[in-house]
Amino acid sequence: MASADIHTKSAPEDPWSTLMRAAQAGDAVAYKKLLGEIAPALTSFLRTRFFFRDHIEDVVQEILLAIHAARHTYRPEQPFRNWMYGIARHKMVDYLRKQGRQRDNEINDAELETFLADDANNPEEALSGKDIRQALTHLPDKQRQVLLLTKVEGYSMAEAGKKLGMSETATKVAAHRAYKKMREWLISYGYS
Repeated sequence: MASADIHTKSAPEDPWSTLMRAAQAGDAVAYKKLLGEIAPALTSFLRTRFFFRDHIEDVVQEILLAIHAARHTYRPEQPFRNWMYGIARHKMVDYLRKQGRQRDNEINDAELETFLADDANNPEEALSGKDIRQALTHLPDKQRQVLLLTKVEGYSMAEAGKKLGMSETATKVAAHRAYKKMREWLISYGYS
């Protein structure tokens, strides 16, 4: 009979599933305990899969917010861990996409400085104002205006965009493209 008892016993229940069910029923103490227990597990999960180490805590917070927003979708008959890690994977991918979009739209001022600034160590390689003005003439009007407003007149990207009737993102993109075109033109004429 002892072997029959072993087969009729169910597997031990996941404590996080128990806490989540209690939280769904309105138990605030259980919910707080659940969030406190899963945060370190999510941090550990991201450390093994995420290469933006400085951003792990931000992503953990986004995951916790997503879990909070989606807590009503958790089905008690399903393992909580699978549901939680599914949300974590989606938030991690969302974060990586967002970082990629931001990097695509960012302006790298060092890129401009490599050919716009005078190089004190190599004065013979420094560009003259005439060279820069010549390169600027090869830019489309909006891109030229963005560079003049931001690099000559000292406007921020947001201020330059407002002045030109463009969003800040569009202004950054225009500046990035202008840097690239200027670099290509200057390199084609022997500047590096």
